[in-house]
Amino acid sequence: MKRKDGPEATTALPHSERAGEAALGSGGSTTVYRALRDLPCSRCARVIRLGDLFTRDADRATGLPLVRRCRACVPFKTTGGLLDNLFQAAEPETKPEAARPDVQEKVLSRLGPALKAGRRGRGPGGRSA
Repeated sequence: MKRKDGPEATTALPHSERAGEAALGSGGSTTVYRALRDLPCSRCARVIRLGDLFTRDADRATGLPLVRRCRACVPFKTTGGLLDNLFQAAEPETKPEAARPDVQEKVLSRLGPALKAGRRGRGPGGRSA
């Protein structure tokens, strides 16, 4: 997305990203979006905070989904899958095991010949960096 044409063209940052599907209170389904910055709701002017989910309605003039609707204006429930996994508490990460002392020795034994050959090639008359 660009804001201006010509040499002073700048790239605009997106307002939102598609986050998945959700079930509406009326029984239908809709696409939900995640706010990438604070945005106003087009209906009630409440602030849709960074990271909040919201829906979009089609603009009357263009038919494009440009009209933002917050959860207070259009109640919805996220429907399984990716969204539920993203919003569940993450399991604590396990720390990797400490490297055994012989690991460095094994690495050098495998890489040693290649490292020596590379160093020989950089000498006088050899390859240069």
